[in-house]
Amino acid sequence: MKQIIESIKYYNGTFPKDQLKQIIERKDEAIPFLIEIVEEVVKHPDEYEEKRIDLIYALYLLSQFRVKELFPLLVKILHLPDDKLDLILGDVLTEGTSRMLASVYNGDIQMLQQLIENKELDEFARGQGLSALVILALNGQIERERIVKYLESLLTEKLSDEHYYFNAHIINCCTDLYPQETYDSIKRVYAKGSVDTMVIGLKDVESVLQSTKEETLNQSRNNPYFQFIEDSIAEMEWWACFDKNGEKEQLLW
Repeated sequence: MKQIIESIKYYNGTFPKDQLKQIIERKDEAIPFLIEIVEEVVKHPDEYEEKRIDLIYALYLLSQFRVKELFPLLVKILHLPDDKLDLILGDVLTEGTSRMLASVYNGDIQMLQQLIENKELDEFARGQGLSALVILALNGQIERERIVKYLESLLTEKLSDEHYYFNAHIINCCTDLYPQETYDSIKRVYAKGSVDTMVIGLKDVESVLQSTKEETLNQSRNNPYFQFIEDSIAEMEWWACFDKNGEKEQLLW
């Protein structure tokens, strides 16, 4: 197993489908090695090399395996400065980490809330915590009402007027869970001019209210961005950075 893990450490233009299949088939044997990869990045983020990709594989695989030990480690990675996040995660930051967090959630909602409310962190990283809560609510892991009440608190006593994009993300999450209970607070945030309206406008919120709560929740549950990680190979093999002939040299994850 150690040899297989070593063989996927660096990006070489091709997708290591056979190796990942072997890891999945031998997951119990592989999990300690995968956790070790993540722990190494958490402990020594400054030593992360540009062409490493084993962390990305490890995150997806551990999420697929529902390894709850990943949860606090991934939260720690999301606390890194934005330049480190870009180097280490690239587009995976916004395309996959919320679903990873939800897939390996260990019940510590306060850890997610601390990530979300830390105004010193990258707004996209904080947003992954928000989206993870939505996924957990949609999949019955946490009561919807609890998450809606928390989102309401973010729009009222915990609102940061200058964080326009993040405030829009909060409103998006309210909308994904049906915004009836939070509508008055949402209107006040728009009235203050504290929302990036290019992300979501008040009319977008109001259009959702034309549907029923159940219709909206069903639509959200069917959204690919709100699904747990189930198949790591299917998640990654289509990425533009992978080429059958190994000719591409772009780092696009």
